[in-house]
Amino acid sequence: MNYGAKKTIIILLHLFTWPFSLTSIIGIKYFSSETIYDFSAKLLSLIPSLPGQYLRASFYKLTLKQSHYDLLVGFGSFFAQTNIYVGRKVAIGNYSIIGTSKIGNNVLISSRVSIISGKYQHSNGKFSKPSSDMHGEFKQIVIGNDCWLGENSIVMENIGNGVIVSAGSVVTKPAPCNVTAIGNPARFLNRDKLK
Repeated sequence: MNYGAKKTIIILLHLFTWPFSLTSIIGIKYFSSETIYDFSAKLLSLIPSLPGQYLRASFYKLTLKQSHYDLLVGFGSFFAQTNIYVGRKVAIGNYSIIGTSKIGNNVLISSRVSIISGKYQHSNGKFSKPSSDMHGEFKQIVIGNDCWLGENSIVMENIGNGVIVSAGSVVTKPAPCNVTAIGNPARFLNRDKLK
């Protein structure tokens, strides 16, 4: 389906997603709470097939900081916060969770991928207090253009343009452009040396 037709369908679907979007925006703006957004995002993630993909694209177009009509979000996948920027031609497989991030253009995210909001979202790395008293720090993770994140990978640091994250890899430090991230913790291999 061409971009213009998809855009038209998604705009029409705003009629169905506006109750979720509007209540989410009101909850965030006036009550500083993402509870309604979280409920809506998870509920819409459970609608299967093409209708679900289009409904999710509509909802995220209305609620995220930036999203486009060509966004594809698979079954069971959702954006965990609203302060997320999504570029053009982004496709996300099934059962992925995307935290605070800025995702570039032409990014493919496989199934069961987690982009978490930094390494210290549950604590600041200091364990001098009981876990119930620790407050984390959310970091916006930047995913460059033309990246591919493999099945079951975890990204908790920025990755540059043209990066491939191999299946099951865990990115714990910033990845430079045009490398392949392999392993846990990921090490970066220059693709020219792999040939």
